[in-house]
Amino acid sequence: MKKILAIMLTVILLFAAALPATAAGYNEYPTIYILGARVINLYSADGTKIFPTEDVDAAELIKEVLEPCLEKAAAGVVTNDYTQLAQELHPVLIKIFGDIALDGSGELPEGDYTERPYNYYLPKKTSGYGTHDYEMSYDWRESPLDTAETLKKYIEEVKAATGESKVNLLGRCYGANVVQAYLTKYPEHALANVDDVAYLSASVEGIDALGSLFSGDIELNDEAVDNFADYFLENKDVIEDETLKALVTTTIDLLNYTKALGLTGDALEAFVNNVKADVFPYLLKDTFAGYVSYWSMVPAEQYEKARDFIFAGAEEEYAGFIKKIDDYHYNVQLKIEETLKEFDSKGIDFYMLSKYNFPDMPVHENAAYQSDGYTLVERQSFGATCAKYGEVLSDKYISSLADTKYLSPDHKIDASTCLFPETSYFVKDMYHDTFPYAINSFALRLMNNEATVSGGEYKQYYRYDGTSELKEIEGLDEDAAKQEEPKQLIFIRFFTAILNFFTKLFKGEFSFDGLFG
Repeated sequence: MKKILAIMLTVILLFAAALPATAAGYNEYPTIYILGARVINLYSADGTKIFPTEDVDAAELIKEVLEPCLEKAAAGVVTNDYTQLAQELHPVLIKIFGDIALDGSGELPEGDYTERPYNYYLPKKTSGYGTHDYEMSYDWRESPLDTAETLKKYIEEVKAATGESKVNLLGRCYGANVVQAYLTKYPEHALANVDDVAYLSASVEGIDALGSLFSGDIELNDEAVDNFADYFLENKDVIEDETLKALVTTTIDLLNYTKALGLTGDALEAFVNNVKADVFPYLLKDTFAGYVSYWSMVPAEQYEKARDFIFAGAEEEYAGFIKKIDDYHYNVQLKIEETLKEFDSKGIDFYMLSKYNFPDMPVHENAAYQSDGYTLVERQSFGATCAKYGEVLSDKYISSLADTKYLSPDHKIDASTCLFPETSYFVKDMYHDTFPYAINSFALRLMNNEATVSGGEYKQYYRYDGTSELKEIEGLDEDAAKQEEPKQLIFIRFFTAILNFFTKLFKGEFSFDGLFG
């Protein structure tokens, strides 16, 4: 009996001795989830819901204003004055997007409040922390530097509720900008209280389409327009009738191939350049450019031009607003990589999760490259080298790599050029606005396990198929073969689509009623 007890005690002691080594790579801290912009409902002091605007039929409003806007645009061509066009559009945009822009001070209107307070739920837990246990609410219109103060306060409250010494931070889209502002504004507090940070589809490095809109530098890249139109026509049921959809998509493909789409884009760009000075600043100050927060998502290289364009002639009126956006740009945005590297060297690990395999908004020069539909992968990941949407990296580029360790199995992304290649992860086929359990829980596991690509426990590249778990990418997909399609097939598909359309029309099987979804 003594021998058996001795053996059991030995086994227990050996297990206990091995336990710290096993647990050394696992640190479970509560995670604070900072959501992105335009997610939380907003109310005015009298209790009126000011975002999102309810009972507004955007399609109906646009239909009503379409004819008068065309008339004002035509008049502007003659007079070279488009202010009347802007005045026609202004009330429509206010009705659609809500009158929630900040005034020239850049301060929130007194009494405005969010649907729930920043600390609306603080469960008393000591383990088993999920991504939504501690979800911080905030007014997403204000400066990230102001929201950073709220985050600092919330960190202390979460620590008190859990008894933990540290927290993890999970910043989603614009929420990552808030985290970046917090790290910059309160570095000592962050070092003492934050274990790991994860950014999901981060807009910290900027959103190119937003920068182009705010600066007026609209560039209609014909290749990107083709990609964008094909994707949305094929996947978003913009046109319900399959015959007409095929005709429209093949026509766009043909126009792109014959360079006619580029000529159309040039004409539209010329029109935008004529109207932008009269229209853009006037409309944007009362909508998107009227949120201090959105300026933190304008790429650094476009910021000053955008600021001077939007606020030209109104610098005194918007002095407070400009001071706030300048503060973020000069003290946070221009120091992003420097800040991240410094914190990384002092023990805070950063996990950059990017989404890809979608066309970007086709209004800027790099829109043909990989995106999550809003933000280029290169910016989300802090430097990944990407193929164009629908293509793969060239054989020449791949052969130039000393090591293909960080190359995606589908040959669309090379993560070796990322700021943190060992902790940069990518999810294919997950759109920007999609943040399901699959990616939230994955980010949590990465932080808890102090994961690295070389560690081998998690792959660097995954795909999303709508289930609760991410799947590994197995290799090249149909996009690689797509590049080899003979160009003459574009003409064949175009003429086949025309034939099918007119056949259906002549048979009386086609109707424009209820055509659009």
